[in-house]
Amino acid sequence: MLKLMIVDDEPILLSGIRDIIDNANTPFTRIMTAGDAFEALEMMDYFHPDLLITDIQMPEMDGLELIQQAKLKQVNRFIILSGYDLFSYAQSAIRLQVAEYVLKPIDERYLTDLLKRMALEVLEHKKRSEEYGELTCAGEGEENNEYIKQLKAFIEANYMKDISLSAASRYLNLHPVYVGKLFKQKTGENFVAYINRLRVEKAKKLVISDSTIPLDKIAACIGFDNSRTFYKVFRKYTGQTPGEYRGIVEGTQREL
Repeated sequence: MLKLMIVDDEPILLSGIRDIIDNANTPFTRIMTAGDAFEALEMMDYFHPDLLITDIQMPEMDGLELIQQAKLKQVNRFIILSGYDLFSYAQSAIRLQVAEYVLKPIDERYLTDLLKRMALEVLEHKKRSEEYGELTCAGEGEENNEYIKQLKAFIEANYMKDISLSAASRYLNLHPVYVGKLFKQKTGENFVAYINRLRVEKAKKLVISDSTIPLDKIAACIGFDNSRTFYKVFRKYTGQTPGEYRGIVEGTQREL
C-alpha cells in the first residue's frame, strides 16, 4: 500500500488528477490532496507520502520551495506539474532530483504509466531496504530524529483515539518492529507507555480546569475506553487515583 500526495491550487485540476489516479489502478492506494504548499507540509507531519505530485506555480510558496521543505520531512520522490515549458524550471527540477517534469494539459495515459513505473521503484527500494538491513536502530542521524518528531506529532494529534504502533508505522511507511525499537531507543519509553503518560498529563489538565467534569467523561476524552483502565494508568503515573488527585487540587485551591 503506497501513499501519494497531490498539491495544486486549482481545485478543478486537483480533483481531475485525483480522479485519473483513482481510476488508474496503480499501487498508490492511499491518496491525499492539498490546495497549497502550506497545507501539504502540515499534512506531511502525519501522512508521509511515497511520492509527491505538485504544481510548480502556486501563490506564497511555489512547488520548487515545497519540494525543498518536503525533503526535510524525508519525502524523497517528486513529480512536477507545469503549464510552462521553461528551461529555468526544468533546471531547478533537475537540481532537486525531481523524477519527472510533466506539462499541462496532462496526458492521462502518460501519467498512469509514470505512476506505475514510480510505484515499482518505490517497492523495489523498500525491498532492498529490508533485505540489506538499511533501517537499523543504531544510527543517530537526522532521518531517525525526524521520524521521532513525526511520531510525536502523530500521537499528539491522535492520543484521544484508539491508536496503535501499527497505525503510526503506516503513516511513516516503516515496519512496526523498527518503529518500536527506534522509539524506545530515542525516548526511553515504549510506544504505549508514551501515549499513556501523555494521556495522564492531558487528564490532569482537564481535572484542574473544571471540577464538574465526571471522571468517566475525562477518561473517554483522552482515549480510554473504560474508567477502570483510566484509574489504573492514572495511578501508575501519579501515585493517586483521579479522584484523589482532584481532591488534593481542590483542597490546595481552597487554601489559596
